[in-house]
Amino acid sequence: MSTEPDARRASASNAPRASGSAARESAPAGSTRRDELLTVATKLFAARGYHGTRMDDVADAVGLNKATVYHYYASKSLILYDIYKSAADFTVAALHDDPTATARETIYHFTRRLLVGIASDIERAAVYFQEGPYITEWFTEEQVAYIRSSETAVYEHVRDVIDRGIASGEFFECDSHVLALGYIGMTLGSYRWLRPQGRRSAQEIAVEFSTALLRGLIKDEAVRSAEPLGIDVKTTAAAND
Repeated sequence: MSTEPDARRASASNAPRASGSAARESAPAGSTRRDELLTVATKLFAARGYHGTRMDDVADAVGLNKATVYHYYASKSLILYDIYKSAADFTVAALHDDPTATARETIYHFTRRLLVGIASDIERAAVYFQEGPYITEWFTEEQVAYIRSSETAVYEHVRDVIDRGIASGEFFECDSHVLALGYIGMTLGSYRWLRPQGRRSAQEIAVEFSTALLRGLIKDEAVRSAEPLGIDVKTTAAAND
């Protein structure tokens, strides 16, 4: 049996405490009991850490006894896995592309979908990344393989889009492996500071991120200066509202 490192124990003890009433209030209307448990547990894990949250805490926050919680989730690790799987499935689903889109348009649309999704569920993203180094302790080999394959799919998609832009002459020659890793860190790491009610919306930040990245990639000077995203942002935003 693994033991909890001191650093994680200290981190959990110093994390903001999510109250049961606050967690209950944030559960979406019309959700099933299992959905409610997952929503509440996600907020508790984000605030206290996985090790800092007990099943009793989840039961108390939802207003159930622990036996009922175990009816829906046989272990705390299964709750965590559902959080991970939900995040992984969302990210992979965001990969869908318009086959007629250029490489630069594809990068912008993917960035927008990612950031809007992260902003809609900051706690889920926080749990995914803060507990990431330790999932091999808590998940089965099959569960870990599912998560890792999803992460690989995201990396390969971004790399392949960059390679497509290079091959078509749209982008400068570059190391697509390094750039893809940097892009993933830039976008997915935004959960640390991205807020739904912040100074800039997720849509606006996606425009800023994509513009900065693409202006370093696009070969054509006129395109790079005038229309790096390749689309009308206002029209696209309205279509997705």
